[in-house]
Amino acid sequence: MRFRSDAGAVPVEFAAAVGMLLIPIFIFVVTIAPVVERRNVAGRAAAEAARAFVVADDPAGGQAAAQSIVDQINAGHPFTLTLTNLAGDLERGSMVTASVEVNMPVIIFPGVVEVDVADYTATHREEVDLFRSLP
Repeated sequence: MRFRSDAGAVPVEFAAAVGMLLIPIFIFVVTIAPVVERRNVAGRAAAEAARAFVVADDPAGGQAAAQSIVDQINAGHPFTLTLTNLAGDLERGSMVTASVEVNMPVIIFPGVVEVDVADYTATHREEVDLFRSLP
């Protein structure tokens, strides 16, 4: 019985092994990036909305300013943020809470398929300055 030489098998095995390692890593990186982006943008939008409310002259103006901030952030992204909660008052030392919701992609392959089924809510609390000048 004759055995054939194993010459040339190493490059083929190396290519297969690298492919089996790099392809899952590539898919993970491609699919996790939109999730991280949406989380960060929602958190920043909640912080900016709370701050806009805190520095406003009255609660109605604060609500409008907070919604305007979220709308401006929405204009720069392909997904939609929703200001779901803005609670608190403008008394010195009180806390204002802003919550922003965004749909999270669960199944992602950019350019091919993206299914949004999960919601993520980012919340931020901002304190009204103790030495604030009130009108």
